Amino acid sequence: MALAVLIFAWPDLSVAYRGTPASYPLVTVLFTCAIVAMVVAWPRADSTAPAAPMPRMSAAAIASACIGAVAIAIALYRWTRLMAWLPYGADMLIVIREATRRFLYGHSPSTIYRSYDTTWEMAMPYGPALWGPFVVPQLLRLDFRTVTIAGELFVPMWCAVAASVNASRRRIADAVAWLALLAALALALDVQRFTLIGHTPAYWPLILLFALMTSRSRPVAAACLLGVLIAARTTMVAVVPVFLMGVWRTDRRRLPAVLIALAGAAAIMLGPFVAWDSRGIWDSMVLSYPRVMAAAVWPVLARPGQETIGLTEWLLEHHRESLVVPVQAIAMLGVYAAAWAALARRQRALPWMALALFAFSMTTLYPVHYLYYDVLLLLASAAIADALDAASLGAELAAWSLSLAIVAALVPIAVRVVAPPFPHVSPGALAVDRPLRSGFATTEHDGLREFAWVVGKEARIVLPRSSAAGADIVITARSPFERHQPPQQMTAILNGTLLTEAAISPGWQEIRIAAPSSAWWIGFNELRLVFSATVSPRDVGSGDDPRPLALAVSRVDVVERR
Repeated sequence: MALAVLIFAWPDLSVAYRGTPASYPLVTVLFTCAIVAMVVAWPRADSTAPAAPMPRMSAAAIASACIGAVAIAIALYRWTRLMAWLPYGADMLIVIREATRRFLYGHSPSTIYRSYDTTWEMAMPYGPALWGPFVVPQLLRLDFRTVTIAGELFVPMWCAVAASVNASRRRIADAVAWLALLAALALALDVQRFTLIGHTPAYWPLILLFALMTSRSRPVAAACLLGVLIAARTTMVAVVPVFLMGVWRTDRRRLPAVLIALAGAAAIMLGPFVAWDSRGIWDSMVLSYPRVMAAAVWPVLARPGQETIGLTEWLLEHHRESLVVPVQAIAMLGVYAAAWAALARRQRALPWMALALFAFSMTTLYPVHYLYYDVLLLLASAAIADALDAASLGAELAAWSLSLAIVAALVPIAVRVVAPPFPHVSPGALAVDRPLRSGFATTEHDGLREFAWVVGKEARIVLPRSSAAGADIVITARSPFERHQPPQQMTAILNGTLLTEAAISPGWQEIRIAAPSSAWWIGFNELRLVFSATVSPRDVGSGDDPRPLALAVSRVDVVERR
């Protein structure tokens, strides 16, 4: 399984370590072979040997737990640092941020959005089970990627648990394999920088719980969870036929109750929003995605040079867009037929559910890379459920709840480690993170202080914080204009909120700007400075510098309100 994860991450690993991308067609073939081989070779439901009694905690178990904890701590630190210093990498979390704000104001979240940090219109295509968890960071003014990081850590944490359990049973090779899977998942998430864009981790803990309920022969509870997952991400519908086949093969008398639970859970999650704004739900969750794909994405995918894992882009490049839907239908029917035959031979249903989701992802309208995380995590969760077969269901539910609480608590702690509540930024400091993000020239020195010129009429400064309390932003700066010239006019905008419009007189000075708590986020913050004019010293005869200068900035301090 770790090998399959590495094959999936191969294109990004190749760019990171070799500077050249891997062949996506080759990756598609190898990834498909790896997934199919895992599913076909998965142990049958009646072939697993009885679990050995768990002995007392051994040195190997402690070592496995420590190695897993260190790997998780490293991943947590790296991803939190990314979150604190870099903006959202795509519009998925941005539209969820805007939708949850609108929802808290009592309006339907299913509409079209525009935001200060995008240049295009965004529909809200996600169900309430996906965006619902993000209401919490909206209320607490937390960067939405705190939810992303918590979800990313969840299954790797359980891989560490599985490694420790296997080590305690003296299955050292299995423990090593679990640690390898943990490392592979963390590496894939890290190299793909999924933290910057990830929205699907909000429901990843439910994938593990669904696998546990399915493996422990709790089909009604599993059906409820599957209904919630469908309300989070409609791609999970691909899993339903195999899930129902499994129920039919194992205990068909419970099928009516399972169907009611499945439909009821999805209806409970979606029903209130359909009643509230049925037209908006239909347009945003059903119609918007195909519309955007046809208008904006497919023309890009049709260009030479495959850049996604899957069949869709290959079909588009060969001008076979009319085959996209038929190919998906054929692939899904083939997987369902194979799953029906496999379940008749008492093979486990969960791996075949993952294969159905994989086939859907490979042939969907836009096979973006993060679709495959659901596949890999479902397989990993199925394996975790097998590895913990000796544990009672109650103990597993308690452990699941505890691990969810742990990851939820760890992320804010990590934010405090990587970002102070009142940051200080100056040219030349923290060069790795580039706090003076854009619009600035290289650092200069006038004998008294270091500073950097804003070249052009706009600049952006990153101010990562571990607090969202109201604060003052103090900019130590100098205008390039002389006293006989009109003063520079500066507009300061923090995370899309207008803070002030100020005139800047000549000479070095401290510009103090009040920033209310409603403008701050715990995590990434971006201060945007917009200027009315620039001046070139060479053009006005005051020097040889030809650059259009707007402001010299020596330092930026976030301080407590006066």
